[in-house]
Order: sequence, then structure tokens, then C-alpha cells
Amino acid sequence: MNKPRTDSWYATLSEEQLWQLYSVAKRCQWFETVAHAQKEFGLEAKVSRSAYYRWLDWMRGEESERRLAQARIAALEAGELAKTVGLKDETAIAAYKSLAAEFALKSDAKTANRFMQMAMALRDRQLRSREVDLKDAAQTTKDEQLKLAREKFEAAEKRLNAVQGAVDEPRLTDAERVAKIKSIFGMK
Repeated sequence: MNKPRTDSWYATLSEEQLWQLYSVAKRCQWFETVAHAQKEFGLEAKVSRSAYYRWLDWMRGEESERRLAQARIAALEAGELAKTVGLKDETAIAAYKSLAAEFALKSDAKTANRFMQMAMALRDRQLRSREVDLKDAAQTTKDEQLKLAREKFEAAEKRLNAVQGAVDEPRLTDAERVAKIKSIFGMK
């Protein structure tokens, strides 16, 4: 967080107090927020409306940086947790969706959207992985079918060569030839 100007009305407040006051400012009018700061934090300075709104604009700018930092920290923690406990994609997706919902409830649509995109990216990765697995299985099936067809062809070719050899054998009688051909085809 950037340091406030030393002559500003909020310069005496700690960072934690600034964020608490900003939280109040989101749901209250300017004079109620100032009254809260005077009551809770002992703020003695008189605060004009324009000074209040300059502070509010400054805090909004700081808030976006804070959200990004919190999102980075959460993502790093989730990554470390995933490495530590062997987190599965389904668990990570559920965690990212939960974080997205949490940030959405805090009116932080940008961070919520990022976590939802992370969940969607994991889901897409899962789907692509499943698609690759299915394609591999289909290819394996096709390879096995091709192998079986090749074996059948080779067996038929061997039978054909054996039949041709029996037909071309001059020493066999017609009855012996027929018996040999029947035996080649497994007939009695």
C-alpha cells in the first residue's frame, strides 16, 4: 500500500484501520464514515466532503492492487497445498469455484472472474486429457482390429497356398486331394 500524504486527514490511521474504514465507506454515506473514524479510531481532524472523496478514490486505487496481491497469495497457497497433499484437479476446481464465490460475495468481480477462469481452465484440461485418452483407446482398438485382420488374411493365404500345393501335387489321387483339402479347412 502506498503511504498516505503526511498532511492528509487519514495519515494517522494504520493500514488495517484504513481498510476497516474503507469497508464502512462502501455501505455508508460520507459523513457517517467520518463519524465512524472519529468514534472508533479517535480521528480528530475535520474532514471535508471533497477530502473524503479524494481519500475514497485513493483507496479504490489501492484496493485493486490489494485484490491482485490477495489473489496471487491465494493462488500460491493453493498451488503449494496442491503439491503438499497431492490435490486432484476436481478438488482444485471446487476450491477455485469456492474462492470465486467468496470474492463475488465481497463484490470483487474481477478476482472472482479470475478464479472462475482458473477452474474452467482446469476443467478444459481435464476434458482434453479425457479426449486424448479416448482417442488413444480408439487407436488401440483399431490397431488390434488391424492386427486381427492381418492374422486372418495371413491364415487364409497359408490355406490357399496349402490348397494350391495339394492341387499341384501329382502323386495324389483325386480322393486323397479332396481329403487333404478338407483337412486344410478343418472339414471331415
